[in-house]
Amino acid sequence: MLEMLKLVAAFLSGGAAGALLTEWFLVGRGKIQSIPLIERVNRLVSPELKGIVFARQVGDEPLRRLEELKNLREYQLTLRNTSSVNLQNVEIQFEFPVEGVQAWASRPSLSKTALVQVDAAVSEPWSQGFRWRIPHLPSGDSVEFTFRSVDAPSGDFEVALYNSELVIVEKMVGEPAPKERRFSAVAISLSGFLALVIVAVTLAYSSGHLVSTSGDVYSGISTAGCELRVVSFYDVYGNSMSSPFRIKHRVFNAGSQPCVVQSAQLNPKGGFTVSPGDIFEREWITGKPPKLVDGVVSVGAVNTSLKDVPVRIYVER
Repeated sequence: MLEMLKLVAAFLSGGAAGALLTEWFLVGRGKIQSIPLIERVNRLVSPELKGIVFARQVGDEPLRRLEELKNLREYQLTLRNTSSVNLQNVEIQFEFPVEGVQAWASRPSLSKTALVQVDAAVSEPWSQGFRWRIPHLPSGDSVEFTFRSVDAPSGDFEVALYNSELVIVEKMVGEPAPKERRFSAVAISLSGFLALVIVAVTLAYSSGHLVSTSGDVYSGISTAGCELRVVSFYDVYGNSMSSPFRIKHRVFNAGSQPCVVQSAQLNPKGGFTVSPGDIFEREWITGKPPKLVDGVVSVGAVNTSLKDVPVRIYVER
């Protein structure tokens, strides 16, 4: 199964599949995305206690006095990056239709990079603007803004995002509902294409038309005075879909005396002797994918009786 997944990945990395993946990526990446500026609070503020009022100091000493504020408005806003773009060094600007506004901005929840306040050029002389540069607002991060205004004619304000080609900001009142996932025609086509590829590769594996190189199968033999190491594997002998397979066995004598080996599966021509430090090798070609079996070999020192020993080897189907 792992080999099959590797081949699927290799197939998808080039050709028509690669082109389709590239198109899907570019379509998703090139689309303008909107992120919400959520109005959590936009209301007139009242102390709601009898005899208590909001006031501010006006004038200089010794004529300084308190002036009651009857139209104090508070805004609590959350900018949330719901896009797939990691925003860096974008700037956000707010404009209010009145002067005398106080502003405050938090650090982003995830990146924790402090916002940098910069000069804001307002569109109308009677309005007041605030502008911040946001060093880093990754996807899923959010930042809070709080404003307080005096004698604003309404709760209206304007907001815009700068230095971002693919993301715009959209005002929303209250927490937005979760967006429904809608798959584009390209995404649907890609999903169907991937399903067809997986089915095709699975059928090719099951029918024996698509088989990759096997891993080495090792068996250690230590009996009858012999120390042998048996390795068996196979690979595809060619580059086409119809290429045959090559099975190969190696028998290494790691002991100190010659050993006799008899096995029709290792060598159908008969028994053979392997000297200390030497290797016996045999390979042959088969048209069908090999299979792994539990075989038996007979081994022993020269001029002694042989003993049967189990090994794991690849054989023809």
